[in-house]
Amino acid sequence: MIKSIATVGLALFLSGCAATYTLGTKKFDNEQAFQAAVEDERTQALSQVQKLPGPLTKKKLIAALPSEQALYAENSRRHTAVTGKPLMGIGIEQNNNMSKFAYKMTKVFFDGVQKRGIYSSVEIRDMPSMAVSIEPSQEYDVLYFTEPSVGSGQYFYASAKHGKQVFAYDRSGEGVTAKVNAFIEAAQVQAIKE
Repeated sequence: MIKSIATVGLALFLSGCAATYTLGTKKFDNEQAFQAAVEDERTQALSQVQKLPGPLTKKKLIAALPSEQALYAENSRRHTAVTGKPLMGIGIEQNNNMSKFAYKMTKVFFDGVQKRGIYSSVEIRDMPSMAVSIEPSQEYDVLYFTEPSVGSGQYFYASAKHGKQVFAYDRSGEGVTAKVNAFIEAAQVQAIKE
């Protein structure tokens, strides 16, 4: 999700057009309306998640993703690398909004897993870099998103029993709610394997 967001964001930065944003099929003319729509999508996706009667595993899950600040800094760095110029004017506003969007739309997956109650507990960590990597232990598994270079964004799941593996989930669903549900289902499969 971050890869496509960064691509759209970079295109907006390079286009020099007025700051407009699109979410699904809806277009927004200002950052407040766009961020309100993003928050509404998150809220709707999380409101339909049903808590399990009890955890599927006694293990804890540590979930990690690049922080909003890390996304902003990396988008700025990538823009400068492509254009030879730092972000200015409307590009700064767009980077700010796209970084918030990317962070919220990645974190909603982890929030959904936490709300579902699959694990004995879930700790969500904001990481200071795009190159995220954490190690599992006997007490906890890890699930994280990393994008060390453009277009390399990937989720990974690691456990002491099975090691590190690509965390695959069905991305074909339409909208945030369908994608959150698919992500939760994939996390449940990992928990059951333990």
